[in-house]
Amino acid sequence: MCTIVKTEMKKAFSTFGFWFSLLLGAVTCILQSLWFYKHVYRSNLSMLAYVSGLSNEDPKYGEWYATRLLEGWLGCESYSSYKSFFLLVLPLIAVIPYGISLLQEWRSGYVMQMLVRCGRKQYITAKSIAVFLSGGVVIVVPMLASLIVNLSYLPAAGIDMLSMQGQLIDRNMWVNLYYDFPVIYALCYTIVLFFYGGIYAIISVICTGWLDNRFAIWIFPLMLHCMLNYGVYNLFPEISAYNPAIFLDPGQTVSSNTTFGIVVTTVVILAVEGLLLWLSNRRRDFL
Repeated sequence: MCTIVKTEMKKAFSTFGFWFSLLLGAVTCILQSLWFYKHVYRSNLSMLAYVSGLSNEDPKYGEWYATRLLEGWLGCESYSSYKSFFLLVLPLIAVIPYGISLLQEWRSGYVMQMLVRCGRKQYITAKSIAVFLSGGVVIVVPMLASLIVNLSYLPAAGIDMLSMQGQLIDRNMWVNLYYDFPVIYALCYTIVLFFYGGIYAIISVICTGWLDNRFAIWIFPLMLHCMLNYGVYNLFPEISAYNPAIFLDPGQTVSSNTTFGIVVTTVVILAVEGLLLWLSNRRRDFL
């Protein structure tokens, strides 16, 4: 089993799709960082120079707050559209690296050899592990890269609540980490995004058991994500704590996010995916 997993991992992390997804994430991170530095950070420094030149009697003297780490991090930056773009196409980025590999191997006849040599269960399990990890990694790398870039010039200190620069309120999840330990908050949410990058990638493997079109397999997780984001949320906003498309935003646009909701939703989704993987592949003909 370990040998099969290692083989699938090597294949997953050496594909053109894997490097393309990393490149797409890196470009998004670079563009977002440059935009934030030019339009927000430098503007903040200009405000500091202006405030510093005021006299002590001026009512605006001292009314300045430094730009902090989470304001510039890709996960929480709210001034540009880069974060919204990245979170919107997250399922597609996760699927591109290795999501259609099972379909390609069915068509090439490679699956027939693997099923004879190691059995269906071991092959599908190894394939799923490789797809899950590759989908999670291509989501995590841009988030960590953005964090490192911003740590190079922004203070890793919590946002002053009086500055009105923070997005979270006291009812949001992990609000204490957000204001007191921003690096830990960013890492915690990066772990959440890793899991859901893998979860969306696994959906493509499940679709292979029912669909025979690579474009449909690529696009289905994105369509599901959009449906949860724009359809289910508008119809049932009261269950947003259990809606992955909503609680994946580190900026937490709703105040109903909870650790319990994320854990329960993740466990249920993984269990359902495991069941669907078994159902969609247990009787597929390979001869």
